Formats: sequence, structure tokens, C-alpha cells
Amino acid sequence: MGSTTYIPGTVSAIALRDHMLSAYTRHITLMILMIVFISAHTCGQGLTLRNTDSIYTLTYPALFRDAGKNMDITAVQSAPFAPSPQAVVALGVTTDAAWIYFDVVNQTGRNNWCVEIAAPVLHTVDVYLKDTTGTRHMQVAVDDHGFAARPVKVNDLIFPLHLAPDTVTRIYLRATSNNTLRIPVRIATMERLYETNHRIDFGNGFYFGLMVTLTVYNLFVFLLLKDLTYLYYAGYIFFSAILQLIWNGYLLDFFPGSALNLASLACAISMIFSVLFTNAFLQTARDLPHIYRWQPWLIGLLCIPVLLLMTGIANWSFRVFQWEMFGGFIFWLYTGVMSWRKGYPPAKYYLVAFVTLIVTSLIFNGRDNGRIPDHWFSMLTLQTGPCLEALILSFALAVKLNRYKKEKEKTQAMALAQANIFSRDLITMQEMERKRVASELHDSVGQQLILLKNRTLSLRGHTDETVQRLSHELGQDIGNVLQEIRDISYSLRPYQMDMLGLTESVKSLVAEMMEAAGIDCTIAVDNIDQVLDREQEMNLYRIVQEVVNNIVKHAGASLAAISIRREPGQLEIIIRDNGKGFPPDTKVKGLGLTSIRERVALLEGHLDITPYLPSGTVVKIIIPLKP
Repeated sequence: MGSTTYIPGTVSAIALRDHMLSAYTRHITLMILMIVFISAHTCGQGLTLRNTDSIYTLTYPALFRDAGKNMDITAVQSAPFAPSPQAVVALGVTTDAAWIYFDVVNQTGRNNWCVEIAAPVLHTVDVYLKDTTGTRHMQVAVDDHGFAARPVKVNDLIFPLHLAPDTVTRIYLRATSNNTLRIPVRIATMERLYETNHRIDFGNGFYFGLMVTLTVYNLFVFLLLKDLTYLYYAGYIFFSAILQLIWNGYLLDFFPGSALNLASLACAISMIFSVLFTNAFLQTARDLPHIYRWQPWLIGLLCIPVLLLMTGIANWSFRVFQWEMFGGFIFWLYTGVMSWRKGYPPAKYYLVAFVTLIVTSLIFNGRDNGRIPDHWFSMLTLQTGPCLEALILSFALAVKLNRYKKEKEKTQAMALAQANIFSRDLITMQEMERKRVASELHDSVGQQLILLKNRTLSLRGHTDETVQRLSHELGQDIGNVLQEIRDISYSLRPYQMDMLGLTESVKSLVAEMMEAAGIDCTIAVDNIDQVLDREQEMNLYRIVQEVVNNIVKHAGASLAAISIRREPGQLEIIIRDNGKGFPPDTKVKGLGLTSIRERVALLEGHLDITPYLPSGTVVKIIIPLKP
């Protein structure tokens, strides 16, 4: 028997050599398969799956446009594919069916993968897998009608794939669209797709939450102010949000059978509200009537996509709207610029808002039509543009509301000033009329009564006792009439103010009226002469006169007190009585009080009438003093 010599390390070296040969064999086999598949269509691009933590994005796939939309998978494999001119296939609005294919090399040990087509607005999608076992038709998605049959019920199209490790699989995709035809393709595990998409959903959720908040807020403002501007703005942002929901595929689960086809309808309604909002916000009916006359024609044109959609021509509906959208851009810019040139301040915020929306819309439209590369900024423009526009327009509406408030306050101030001027003129005319009547009573009627009294007194020397008695009685009566005329004349025009000043006139007035009524009164009046001008002094005198007159005639008081104190920057007038007063919930009325309030307002003062417990009334008046 031969002997076997054991050499340490020889067995492990042989095993290592066999393992390396096996790996080389698998790699060579995989390369041969790739060459076979790639040689069939030299323009195809491939994806190599090396680990499960990455998301693999397809760029520049092989593309073929089926204008008749009648080719099947067997016929299309011999079609003249060419490399896509864009990294992501984007054909704009078209009636063609787009076919793409690409090869996937799975170098991982995992076989369950997913292909995602992140374009919810596609009409039909067919997925075909071709490997060593043959060709398999994975799934057909027929827009929103097929949502319930999707293998993964999310807004984007996600199809599970079985990719055997260390194999090459060719994937064919066929897609059609009633809107824009764009086919972004990614391959990853289900976990990685969800980890990425939840960030996009968070951004969309923030956008929709903002739009709902602004819609509800502006509806409340409309109900409060009855200003149609806020109703039009609420309608505009609401249907803009609906368009976003449709475009991102979030309505498919709630409204199957109609959601994606209503994109042009939501666009048209949103644009109609934007026209109404523009004319209301920029006040074109008042400032730009030649633009306002366009409104019925613009709304009529925007109804054309709706009519096309109702007749079943969805492709032409969206195509017409895209052209109308550029007309809307021109309308927004022209109206905003003209309103700004007219000197309307909120127009500048309007322009900033719509320029922001126009720029982001052009970027997104260029991305959808393949004219702008697919990157994070162009992807976010669909949400950031309307979001920024809504925030800026909300600020513009706040500016307009503040401007409206200031204009209202200015109008109210002007009306109050005119009312004060009217009251001042009226009171001045009353004082002039009182002065004239007082002069007439004193100079004319009074003098004639004095003459009549003298003639009556001259009859006292008559021998007839009856004549003497009548002369005496008539003299007394005429004297009483003269005294009443003097009292009336004094009340109409207090001549003491010209001789004694305001302070002594007020003291004399209060003392005489209280004494005549039998009311005990305490009077404390500071020196207030020459702290007011002549017109203001007369108003103050009349205020005190009217308050005291009310006490004498209506209060039924036995005690009263009046205090006029001169304090820094103001006069404080407090008049109390112990009369019957009034209940706290009773509104004090009367012509006398109306006169008091008007004169206090002319003096820019403050009047407060309150019950004086346990009985009576307190009238407190604060009159500011100008330096």
C-alpha cells in the first residue's frame, strides 16, 4: 500500500482554489449572458444591483414610440429602439405609446425587488420580464380604474419583481398617458422605497395642510367682511390643492374611475378663480376697466378644456389647457404691472407671488417635457411654487386688509371731523342767535317796557284812587316782566363772562340757580380763566348750566356739590346730587344730555354719568388742556 504524506495547509489551499474557480465560472457565465442580451439591442442601458441599501435610478433607457399603439411584446422586440435623448423619458403631451427596455444584473443574494414608476398620471403601464426562463407579463395598470388591482396600493406605480441572484433580466415597459407622458424608473427593495417616499409624503402633507388652513381662514374672512376677494382666493387655492392631489395620485383610492382624468378640470377651475381673484384684488373694475372687460372672454376660453373633457377628448383637453396656461401667465403679469403703475401698493406683492408661481411652473413643465434635467429642485417645484405663492398672496391680502382698515379709519376720522365742524358751527350759530335774541330783549323789548312802566308810574299822581291802584299794580307787573326778561337775556347770553370771567360766571350761575330752587350746594371752583379760548369757555359754561338745570328740574335733590379742579393737562368737573337718580341699567337720554355730549366732544373731553350711591347722580367730565 502506498503511503500518503500529509503536508499542512495543502487541503485548505486546494479548497480555496476550487472556490475561486467556481466564482470565476459564475462571473464568466454572467458576462456571457449580459453580452447575449446586450447584443440583441446595443442601445439598451443596464442597472447593476450590488447591495440592498441603494435605490437604482434608470437613465437614458432604450426608447421606441409606437404611434399606432397596436404593437405587442413580440413585435416590439424587433422594433428600432434608440437611446432616450433625456436621462428620464419625458415626451410631453402625446397620444403615442412609449416602450422602453433595460437590463438588470442582480449581484446580490436577494431575489425580491420592486420597480417603481413615479408618475401617477400615467394611463396604462405594462411590465414584461425576459430572462432565461422566457418572457413574463407582470402587470397591467389602467389609470385609476385599475387602482384596486395594483399589487401595491400606493399613489405611485410599484410592481414587485422576482430577480434571481447572479442573473440578467431584461425589463420592457409600455406606457400611455392622457396628460404628460413621463416615465421615471427606479429599482430598490420595498423597504428602501418606503423610506424614501415617506419624506415626499411629509412634504406633500405640509403643503396640503397649509392649503386647507388658508382655504378655511379665507372663507371665514369672507363671511366676516363679505368681500368676494377672499372667496375667490379660497376657491383658487382649494382647486390648486385638488390639482396637486390628482397629480400625485392621492385621490385614486377615494374616487376610482375619474381622478386622473379630472386634472384638466381642476386646472381650468383654478385658473377661473385666479382671474376672478385678480380682478377683485387689483380692483380692475375701478382702476383698469379695459382689463376688467376681458373677464367674460377669459372665463369662456378656460371652459374649453372642460368641454373637451366632457366629450371624452382627455388628451386634447390637457393640451389646450397647457396653451391657455401661458395666456394666463401673460394676464397675471400684465394686470399686475398695470395695477402697480397705477399706484396700487398691494400690486407689488401680487406680482412677486405670481412671478414665483410662473417660474416654478415653467421649471416643472420643462421637467415634464424633458427640457429640464430631473433633480431635487425641479421635483420640488410642484409643491414649493404654489406654497410660496399662497404665503405671499396671504401677506398681500393682509396688506390690503390693513390698507382697507386705514382707509376706513381715515374716512371715519374725516366724517367725525366734519361732524365736529358741523356741531361747532351749529353751536356757534346758536350762540349768535341767543346773543341776538338777548340783545333784542334787552335793548328793544326791555326799553319799551321801561318806558311803559314810567308812563304807568306817572299816573300815581292822579286824584282817582282806582287809577292810582291800577297804576301801582301795572308797575309791579311790568317790573316782574322786566326781571324775567333780564333772566332770560342772561341765560341766553351771560354778560358776566365778559366782565367777570369764566370762574366767577360759573360760581354765580350755580349759586343763583341752586338758591332759586332751594337746594343746598357746595361750590369749589379753581381759577379757570383764560385756560380755554372764548368758544371753549362758552361750551364749558353751557355744560355746567345744562347739568345744573337738570338737577333743578328733574332730580328732586336737596343737596348738590360742584367741583371744578385744574390739574396738570386737564380740567376735572364733578357734579353730584342726592336726587332720585336712575337705575344702573337705564340709558340716559334727552335733548339736554345730547347737547352736553356734543359740547364735551367739541372740547375733546370724556363724559361719564353714573349713579351716586345710596341715591343721586354723579356727572364727571374730563377736558384735556392744550399747552
